[in-house]
Amino acid sequence: MMDQVQLEQFLRLVDRDFPVPLSQKQDLKEYSKKLLEKATLCFVCKDGKILSLVAGYTENLSENMAFITLVATRAEARGRGLAKELVQEFISLCRKKNIKAVHLYAVPTNVSAVKMYHKVGFREFYPVNEPRPEDTHLIYYLEDNGR
Repeated sequence: MMDQVQLEQFLRLVDRDFPVPLSQKQDLKEYSKKLLEKATLCFVCKDGKILSLVAGYTENLSENMAFITLVATRAEARGRGLAKELVQEFISLCRKKNIKAVHLYAVPTNVSAVKMYHKVGFREFYPVNEPRPEDTHLIYYLEDNGR
């Protein structure tokens, strides 16, 4: 189990790993509270510290499509496949809830993340009237196992 302090500490630690730091988009204390209250969280902890986290929304969905909002791993835990395992765990939870697809955004310059998402089975997605056209949109369809 994780608490808000642990989650906020993790978010502060990985904040600058994103092309636009999380803290420039939202207050990290409020974001950690929101994630704990409303998101589905898949995570790996060691010695009381979060090593890797996938957060997304699987309730009150538009078009029965889940959304992954955050994938992050501490620098010292990278390269172990933790993020990939957690994305797969999130997909598995969605499958159990009979969700039709999982959607996420990725920054095109984050080549390693986009490559990992493709390996998991995500494919490029081109939504209509998208508010973030500069990002790469990826989707994993659960009916056909993402292919």
